Amino acid sequence: MLRYRSIFSLTCFMFIFLEVVIGLKLSLKSNGPAVRGSNVTFTAVVGDYAGENLRFAFWDDAQPQHSAEFTLSSNVSTWTVEYPKNLYEAREYTVKVNLLKNFIGFWYLDKTATTVFKLTDSLNGNLVLNQDNLDRPNKFVAVNKTVHHFVRLPENEMEFLKQNASTVITYWFIDCIYIDQTTDMSLNYTYTDVMGDHYIDALVVANNEPLPPITTTTTTTTTTTTTTTTTTTTTTTTTTTTTPKPPNVTEASTPVSTITPAANTTASNEHKISKRAINNKTVKKEKAIKDFICHNSSIVPIGPTYTYGHYQESISIRETISTINITGLNWLQHGDLLNLQVKYSGSPPFDYCAIYKWGQYNVTGNETCVSKTTTLSNTFPLVHYFSDSDQHTVVVVIENEIGKAVSRATINIYKASVHAQLSVIVVPVVFCLVAVILVVFGVAYYQHRSRYTVEVADFDFGQQGHFDYKSFTERLRDSFRNAFDFRRRDDTDPLASDTRYDSMT
Repeated sequence: MLRYRSIFSLTCFMFIFLEVVIGLKLSLKSNGPAVRGSNVTFTAVVGDYAGENLRFAFWDDAQPQHSAEFTLSSNVSTWTVEYPKNLYEAREYTVKVNLLKNFIGFWYLDKTATTVFKLTDSLNGNLVLNQDNLDRPNKFVAVNKTVHHFVRLPENEMEFLKQNASTVITYWFIDCIYIDQTTDMSLNYTYTDVMGDHYIDALVVANNEPLPPITTTTTTTTTTTTTTTTTTTTTTTTTTTTTPKPPNVTEASTPVSTITPAANTTASNEHKISKRAINNKTVKKEKAIKDFICHNSSIVPIGPTYTYGHYQESISIRETISTINITGLNWLQHGDLLNLQVKYSGSPPFDYCAIYKWGQYNVTGNETCVSKTTTLSNTFPLVHYFSDSDQHTVVVVIENEIGKAVSRATINIYKASVHAQLSVIVVPVVFCLVAVILVVFGVAYYQHRSRYTVEVADFDFGQQGHFDYKSFTERLRDSFRNAFDFRRRDDTDPLASDTRYDSMT
């Protein structure tokens, strides 16, 4: 029996040791930082989950301390804790979670995870710029287009304001000039100075005190009845007092304090600045907020029952890319270079590229450049060689800080049959004929001169030569014979066959 117990104990020990050493993967995170008074949610996630029951034990190092334990058949456990403003100060806190697993009825520690979060005096979140229903990914906005400025808070802080704030007022400043105050933490404004820079401040002030009771008095009508014998008068008055719940953030009531716009403030067409009553309290409030915004004053102009958030952002105004014009020949003979000129408008610098697609291509607007070329000019050439004869589409993508624009051009490549020009054939033939004619006439002329050349050798200049008489018929016969039988003559004999030499008598 002892032997079996020893084996069982050793097996349990080895199992627990392997579980502790190898174990499951455990992570812990929170949705902090969070403003004091709001809730903080912690989420524990187990990796490599096999479907067994798990126990999560949470606790923090705050005073008073919070702790909780959950047994779940899931790999995710959440723990939400409220940190009241009057009990906890603004600083960093640590939260831990132990993961326990069950082995034959016993719970043993498998893993421990830790996270750190921060409680703050001011609201968290950030200032967001939105144009054309898209959040700007950088500090650049388009000129002459409405910019929607709004403060985006974490969900736990939004819930905190909905449940605890009676009023929420946001004061908007641009370049230390007061613009407006709104109750929905947003502002619409249009910037008209291209290549300009501006500094935006937004101060969100939430009053955590409930509104005073609203008393409503209702008086009923008075009815008088008169008869001939008696007169009866009846009067009834009813008074009802109700205390409403704190309103929603988006339905905030009258602002706690008011600020009068500066004299040189220019408001956009998207919002109106209403006239407000001016008194000493308003002037002091305005001066305190402006000192806090513009002069980096450390004194927050709110009371202890208020919660505030200060948000800042610097922006630059740029012109979007528009009116892309692609000019040049789009019908090319095979072997010719494509030479296009691309012109566009917008604020530099620009990044561009060209994408070549086979056949017809419809632009989607989602095309991106793999390799970009940067330029400061509003025009660039596009030169390319197509090795085949077909239809192609050139997609041009141009980007700047505001966004990108995509355009296209369809290119048609064709092959043309090459025919020799008429002059290439006629001119050589004509010159060849002229050369042949010249040669023939030259040979004939030479032969003609050779035929009628007569050499006379008369060494006896004192004697008179006598020639035989020939009739016309004889002379004609001799001429024909000489004309057709000139080859029979001896070339070495310079004298013709009919040449006669008479001796001097």
